[in-house]
Amino acid sequence: MHRLVVCSYVLLAVALTSIACQAQHSGGDDLLPAPSVGQTHLSRAIQRARSLGVDSAFLAGVVLAPGTAFDEKYVRVNVTNYASKPNYSFNLTPQSVEKVRAFLVRHDSLLHRADSIYGVPKEVIASLLWVESKHGVVLGKNHVASVYLSTLLASDSEFVDKNTTAVMTAQKIDSTKIDSVRAAIQKRADRKVKWSVEQLKALQEIHRRRTMNVHTLHGSWAGAFGMPQFIPSSYLSWAADGDNDGTIDLNDLDDAVVSVANYLRKNGWGAAESQQRAAVHHYNNSNAYVDCVLTLAAKVSGQPASQPRQ
Repeated sequence: MHRLVVCSYVLLAVALTSIACQAQHSGGDDLLPAPSVGQTHLSRAIQRARSLGVDSAFLAGVVLAPGTAFDEKYVRVNVTNYASKPNYSFNLTPQSVEKVRAFLVRHDSLLHRADSIYGVPKEVIASLLWVESKHGVVLGKNHVASVYLSTLLASDSEFVDKNTTAVMTAQKIDSTKIDSVRAAIQKRADRKVKWSVEQLKALQEIHRRRTMNVHTLHGSWAGAFGMPQFIPSSYLSWAADGDNDGTIDLNDLDDAVVSVANYLRKNGWGAAESQQRAAVHHYNNSNAYVDCVLTLAAKVSGQPASQPRQ
C-alpha cells in the first residue's frame, strides 16, 4: 500500500506541473500558480529517471526531501569540465606535505594495517585522502541526489546549446567550428545522462540497504561524498568496513582508509609504476590527478617523485 501511495505522489507531481505549464501557456493563470523554471526542470528530470528505470517509490522520497532541487550548474560543470585543464599543484605545498606526515603519525596503526592487508602504501592512502577532502575537512555541500537528477537533462538541446557556447567562449574557439564542438558536447552529455542514471540506481540500492540517508547526502559537484569522495556506484563496489561494525560510513576514518586501499587494490594496484598509475587513474581519470597523488606520497615519504605524464 505504501509503495502505491508514493508512486501516485510522483505521478501527481508530474501531472500538476504539466497542468500548470499548460494553464500558463493558455492564459489560464487563475487555475494553478505557474511552476518555476527549476520546478519544471525537476519534473522533467523525475519523468526521465522513471522512464530509464529508476524506481518511482525511491524518486518520491527524493522529491519530498527538502534539499532536492534542479540546479543548472551541475548540467554545466559535469559536461564542460573536460575543457578546463585541472590544476592540483596547491596540494603539493610544504604545508600540505607536513599535514599528511602529521596524519600518518596520528593514524599509523590504522594506515599500517591497511597497507599490510591491501599492499597499498600508507603514504599513498594518506595523500589521496588529502587531495580528495583534506582528510575530511572539505566534504562538499552539494545535494548528491540533485546533482544526478539535474545532470539527467544534460542531453536536452537547451543545455547542449548553452554548454557549447560556454566551451567555445572559454577556449576562444572560432565560430566556424561550432558544429564539431556541439557534436562533442552532445556525445559527452549523452554519456553523462547514462552515468547519472547509474548513480541514481546506486543511490536507490544504498537506500534499500539503509546504510545511509541518501536524501540528506551532500558532497561534490560530481556527487562524490565522504572522506574518500566516492560516487554511489563506487561505494557499492569498493567501500569497505574498516572497523567491522557492520556498516560502511565514508565519514568514518577507519572505513575511509580501508575503502581507499580496497579501491586501489581491486583496480590494479601492484608493484609496477604502470599498475600504480593505472589504479589511481581509475580513481580519477586525470593524469594531473595521478601525478599529484603519487608526487605528494613521494614527498611525504622522502622518495624522488616519478616524472609527470602528459
